[in-house]
Amino acid sequence: MSSVWIIAALTTGLVGSLHCVGMCGPLAMALPIGRLPRSQRGLAMGLYHVSRVTAYAGLGTLAGTLGQGLLLAGFQRSVSVAAGLFLLLWTVFRQGKFSGLTTSRTAQWITRPMSRFLQSPTLGAFAGLGFLNGLLPCGFVYVALTGAVTTGSAVGGAAYMGLFGLGTVPALMLVRFVPDLFPVTLRRRFTAFMPVLTVALGVLLLVRGVYPSTVADRAGHEVPLCHGGRTEVNQKTP
Repeated sequence: MSSVWIIAALTTGLVGSLHCVGMCGPLAMALPIGRLPRSQRGLAMGLYHVSRVTAYAGLGTLAGTLGQGLLLAGFQRSVSVAAGLFLLLWTVFRQGKFSGLTTSRTAQWITRPMSRFLQSPTLGAFAGLGFLNGLLPCGFVYVALTGAVTTGSAVGGAAYMGLFGLGTVPALMLVRFVPDLFPVTLRRRFTAFMPVLTVALGVLLLVRGVYPSTVADRAGHEVPLCHGGRTEVNQKTP
């Protein structure tokens, strides 16, 4: 995965973290951390976030596998363009709203076991809560998954979503221990910036699909790196 995608994944997570504070912050505040022995509290929070990032990476693996199949079929450039258009049109028609795109009834299979875990303050419960939280419907996760598809590999997709998840950790940790750092006015300011980031990612995907990058091989010939394209190098025979 190129440095551009690493930056894109981390930036999406960092900027979206304020959105996560609004959507997932109440859950972070509701974690029964105070019911655990002091010696286990740090480990419990670590398990919660590691499991959450693991869930994101699992989703990224599926998205990257889909992208890899499209790459082998020769459609990766088209997918990149389509993904970019999707992000741009979604931002316009949804007016930058990043709430879940599914109904609450659809997510009951996730929220019901989460309720049981909240009533059971064990290390295993914290790990389960984090994993299920990573599977909750969230518009900004869908934005990240769009980028993961275009990586064109299962490993790349997992890495992209893992970096996205890591980018959300700082804000969720701070809102749990220092909630006064995130007043409502600050959340609104960051929320207003989220459509800008989505449009930027959409444009990046469009450019990547329309203008594939090239590098020069050792003989000085240009070798196209576009996914799904054939790489041909004309070599002179002696």
